[in-house]
Amino acid sequence: MSKARKRRSAHRGRLAKVFKFVSISILVFFVAIIAALSIVVSTYLKEIPKISKESITEKAQTTKIYASDGTLLTNLFAEQNRIVIPLSEIPASMQNAAIAVEDERFYEHKGVDLKAIIRATFINLRSGKVVEGGSTITQQYVKNSYVSQEKTLSRKIKEAFLAYQLERTLSKKEILEKYLNTIYFGQSIYGIETAAQTYFGKHAKELTLAESATLAGLIKSPNYYSPYINPEKSKQARNSVLKKMLKQKLITKEESEKAMDAPLEAQPIKAPKAIAPYFVEYIKQSLIDKYGANMVFKGGLRVYTTIDLKMQKIAEDAVSSILNKPNDPSASMVSVDPRTGYIKAMVGGENFETKKFNLAVQGKRQAGSSFKVFVLAAAIETGISPSKVYQSSPLTIKLPGQDWEVHNYTEGSGGGPMSLREATIKSVNAVFARLIMEVGPKNVVDIAKKMGITSQVDPNPSIALGGLKYGVSSLEMASAYATLANGGIHHYPIGITKVTDSWNNTIEEYKTEEKEAINPLVAYTVTDILKDVINYGTGTKAKIGRPAAGKTGTAQNYQDAWFVGYVPELSTSVWVGHPEGQIPMTKVHGIRVAGGTFPAQIWGKYMKKVLEDTPVSDFPKPKTGIVKVKICKESNLLATRYCPEVKYETIIKGTGPKKYCNIHTTPREVLIPNVIGLPVKKATYTLQQAGFNVSQTTQPSADVAKGYVISQSPAGDTNAIQDTNVNIVVSIGSAGDKVTVPNLVGMTEEQAKQTLSNNGLSAAVQYITDANRNGKVVQQDPVSGTVVDSNSFVTITVAKL
Repeated sequence: MSKARKRRSAHRGRLAKVFKFVSISILVFFVAIIAALSIVVSTYLKEIPKISKESITEKAQTTKIYASDGTLLTNLFAEQNRIVIPLSEIPASMQNAAIAVEDERFYEHKGVDLKAIIRATFINLRSGKVVEGGSTITQQYVKNSYVSQEKTLSRKIKEAFLAYQLERTLSKKEILEKYLNTIYFGQSIYGIETAAQTYFGKHAKELTLAESATLAGLIKSPNYYSPYINPEKSKQARNSVLKKMLKQKLITKEESEKAMDAPLEAQPIKAPKAIAPYFVEYIKQSLIDKYGANMVFKGGLRVYTTIDLKMQKIAEDAVSSILNKPNDPSASMVSVDPRTGYIKAMVGGENFETKKFNLAVQGKRQAGSSFKVFVLAAAIETGISPSKVYQSSPLTIKLPGQDWEVHNYTEGSGGGPMSLREATIKSVNAVFARLIMEVGPKNVVDIAKKMGITSQVDPNPSIALGGLKYGVSSLEMASAYATLANGGIHHYPIGITKVTDSWNNTIEEYKTEEKEAINPLVAYTVTDILKDVINYGTGTKAKIGRPAAGKTGTAQNYQDAWFVGYVPELSTSVWVGHPEGQIPMTKVHGIRVAGGTFPAQIWGKYMKKVLEDTPVSDFPKPKTGIVKVKICKESNLLATRYCPEVKYETIIKGTGPKKYCNIHTTPREVLIPNVIGLPVKKATYTLQQAGFNVSQTTQPSADVAKGYVISQSPAGDTNAIQDTNVNIVVSIGSAGDKVTVPNLVGMTEEQAKQTLSNNGLSAAVQYITDANRNGKVVQQDPVSGTVVDSNSFVTITVAKL
């Protein structure tokens, strides 16, 4: 072998060794890389949770609160405003638009689309920047639901493996549904339903193709493509989505062109106006207390309430129209339906944005004389009659450790002895101080609690005048007075009727608690007295032109003023005062603010307007147990026929005075009423009420209608001694008029004569002996039903012993 060939052979040997070394080195390097990657991946896989259907939780949803008419009052949510809906309520146009722009091979891959990743990589390299992503819809859902938003290799590995797991756990339809319910659309909006409502004012199922494409165009960059911020960019993004849908044969050319020509019509986003904000806050707190904050702000509850928005607006207007000057005191108002306990209106202050303290619920203030109603109810329940007389002069009551001095000021004023009814109408402190000592403070507390007062009330005598340690709220007072309006039946006040989940499955239906708090006879008697408070007492400014009852209340130094009143259909309380402290209201609009001023005016204005379409009704009287007695105004005993001034008192049967007036016991000279021209019944009643006996005769008259008085003797407007007989001449109509003979058989002689006289006929009497029918008419001629001339005689046969 030549030297040259030996040198070449040696060189090839050295190259082979080098190649072998390099190959082995490269192989070792790749093996090391793969091993390292395996270790890294293995480490990441250990941190990846296992996905099962049971482990997949729904995203937080927005809770919605509705008024009684279905109006949305507010949305409650934590970080994300979202309404979850099923895929069946998402139109195909929206499903296809999202797939076209975000994951065109969605129905083909297994969670990760390698083709899309490679395509995106080349496009991004060619562009020199990231212009296209390779994440699938499944990966995007995983990123939004399971992994952090950090841009690291570990997150991408976790995302890919989780997407693969998810595809093996859920169907494509289920993944698409969850994706469209979680993606962010800008404006703090999550999910397609909330996006449709916000941008286009409609439900997702009502979206057009153009609207679906617009929303799909937002997914990539919600702010940049926002129709509010960059309308032109938003339109370009929409059209780009439509082109992709056309290219993927998801829509026709005609559909694409029509949608592209459609104007971009996103509705303006308005700051939500607070509706009944104090009531909404009250409901929110009630929900949190019952279900917890997490469920309320993330559970997607549907809460249906009792609030009537028309009534609410009238209530707010009534307050603002009367307390309408700077530095005026505040007011609270609550309206409750006595028949159900439903809260219909609530005013908790004048400005929720600056003053969130709810005066109607959280504000506990001195009740003043409005608390006398509970003393009155306790008294009536123990058998005390409204006609019972008390001294009304100031007094000092000795109590353990102190003397209680009671004066008549602020609202009521005394004036000698007066009945309990009169003391209530005039709101006389001294009478109610005496009354609570008779009834017992504990009994008053017990009845107040039964009627609806929930605040702590200590059994001190001063509660008779509203001197409470902790005060009461407007809600409590409206609820308690509603018990009277409902005939003694109390319904616990509620603001919620039903709570469902976002799929309309009922979680709870609220049933009002009903119980008999006080005897219906007691409720009716108290109501009858409180009607007079409005008619001619301290509450006349609350007159509304229909039967209503109520009570004023003014705390010491005019620091709190109340009017609480009701009709059968509605109970309403109004409080006026300064929430920041016990500040006297001695010069507001130039007056001292007592319960009969602004509170009664606000109540009257509100109730008159809110009830204008409600038929007028009075408080139903119990079928038995209530009687009306005639009482002498001077003696407050049962009236005799000689009492010059009488009043009629509604009382529970068995209560009230048992004796007759001992002042007016003998006839006296009085003026005879003039009854000429009155109907015979009214004329007779008028004369008898004045203390006279009445007889009557009849005669034809062409000028005076039948049954009306032609003349009287002695004449009216002259003086005579009571018990004198006054004869009235009653018209039987024109002579020759025809009348029908009434049936007289079975009547007494006097009844028969009176009946004939009332019908323009005269009686001719004959008698027969019949012990079994003594005093009764046994025959008549003509018989009943016979038509005769008026003023004719009818012969009656009367049985005698």
